[in-house]
Amino acid sequence: MLAFRTFFALAAAAVVVASPLTPRQSNNTNAAINDIVSTLDGVVHVVMPDVLLLQANETADDGTIGVQVNTLITAFNTAESALAATPVSSGSTTVLPTNDDISILFADVMSILASGLSGLTTTDVPSFTSTVSRLDPVVAGTINQFNTTLPGSVALVHTMMLDAQQFLVQEGAFPQTVAALGF
Repeated sequence: MLAFRTFFALAAAAVVVASPLTPRQSNNTNAAINDIVSTLDGVVHVVMPDVLLLQANETADDGTIGVQVNTLITAFNTAESALAATPVSSGSTTVLPTNDDISILFADVMSILASGLSGLTTTDVPSFTSTVSRLDPVVAGTINQFNTTLPGSVALVHTMMLDAQQFLVQEGAFPQTVAALGF
């Protein structure tokens, strides 16, 4: 009887080990995800210096900031749609781009966005709160889709945003984004 149980346990273990991987476990789509996040990063690296320039030149107003926010909304919507169309990645910690590489790039997007908007106030841009609140659900949706397409990726973004998240919280117009980042 003991021999049968031992044989059965070994046979069961062999079946489990020999079973093929599920598609999610064997589908590393990191390269596609990295391309999407890189494109978003490129847009943010163009828009946010423009916002800072508008602040420095004291020409930031509802119209000029509204245009920049609309560009950001389009970029985040495009990224969210592209991520949704990308199969869930099994990810990798060794094959480039790694999960961490992509998360660091996404954290860069988020920290530049947070710090770039931090200098704007309703004194300069009277509709700032309502303008930026249009951006909040779009950014949160992109974060959630990013974490769905590359499971667990927001954990590193959260850690890297520990300092910069204060700007999102201070603005008060980013509750969904703050929640999506786990704060």
